[in-house]
Amino acid sequence: MSSRRILLVEDSSTMRRMLGTLLKEEGFEVRTANDGAEGLIQAKEDPRPDLILTDYEMPELDGPGFCKAAKADVDIRSIPVLMLTTLGETHNKIAGLESGADDYIQKPKSPDDIQEMFARIRAHLRIADLRSELADRNRLLESAHKKLTFELELARKVQFAMMPRPPKPRGVLQVAVRYTPANQLGGDVYDFYRLDNNRLGVLVADVSGHGVNAAMLSGMVKTLAAGLSIAVLEPGELLAGLDVSGEQYFPEGYFCTGFYLIADEETGLIRYAGVGHPSGIVIGPNGPRMLESNPGMLGIGMVDGTAGGADRLEPGETLILYTDGLPDAMDPSDVIFGEERLKTLLQGHYGSDPTEIIDQVDDAVQAYTAPGRPADDINIIVIQHPAPK
Repeated sequence: MSSRRILLVEDSSTMRRMLGTLLKEEGFEVRTANDGAEGLIQAKEDPRPDLILTDYEMPELDGPGFCKAAKADVDIRSIPVLMLTTLGETHNKIAGLESGADDYIQKPKSPDDIQEMFARIRAHLRIADLRSELADRNRLLESAHKKLTFELELARKVQFAMMPRPPKPRGVLQVAVRYTPANQLGGDVYDFYRLDNNRLGVLVADVSGHGVNAAMLSGMVKTLAAGLSIAVLEPGELLAGLDVSGEQYFPEGYFCTGFYLIADEETGLIRYAGVGHPSGIVIGPNGPRMLESNPGMLGIGMVDGTAGGADRLEPGETLILYTDGLPDAMDPSDVIFGEERLKTLLQGHYGSDPTEIIDQVDDAVQAYTAPGRPADDINIIVIQHPAPK
């Protein structure tokens, strides 16, 4: 291992020779400077010193001035500086330490003093080595963080590209959707399926958790559901199929909830089923009503058929499907937004167009959670049978 380099800044030639000899005998490589101004120049020359010993009283630039200048320079500020002086008064020590010195040592007058000086030098070199190691690790972490952030942002763009736009109307119904993940990647999923000229399948599901794992599983749910939408006739059959097929892919501890409906775009007739998912809310001139969801979880192989229901969106009525990140959003006091607050908000805007309804919900949730933000993904789908104009 190479010798540790020490820069000795001392205006006394006698003291420079004595200290330099002692340091060399201890195995250090020594460079010297006559005063603080020359010391600053030497400190920046390669190879940089591992530690600096400086006198307190010097012409041109004294010890405290040297320390202030060294610690203000980003290139050498990490080099430990030990002030070595004959001035032992408290105010001198305070001045030296407050100027940036890492330690304040009395110039040695005995063998014991010399050994103490060497011990302090070695201690500060160990601290400097630990700081250097920590800085290297921080640089590696920063580089890894930048790479991870780039990859997550790319994955976010891919995930959003897989989220379909609302289908163009083919009858009396209009549809709007908005997905807001809590992080760069989310675990909610939705999809639309054209089953024939006037029947539209609509799925909304929520994988437990959020982040990378949930995002990957949500993509799998989307793929499985797309195939099932072609094969089944009833919404409950699709959810039961998701449960059975998802069991093969979901890791232990993961599951999802889901709500699936088939809407007749000509008549507004809806057949629906839900498992573990928030119930759908219908708002209109006659007040809100619920499209109830069944208890349970999907993806663990325990759903044995799923009972559903039927409803009809009359002119002026709107159906809202959503994930639980919406009612579970909390204010700064950890009070949830809640289903009742949501129903009251929706009912107050039942005559608005689908996108405006989503905007109103978004604004209300953001105001409720401010200055924070919702902790879970929020997905909202609005299906409306507009009133005649």
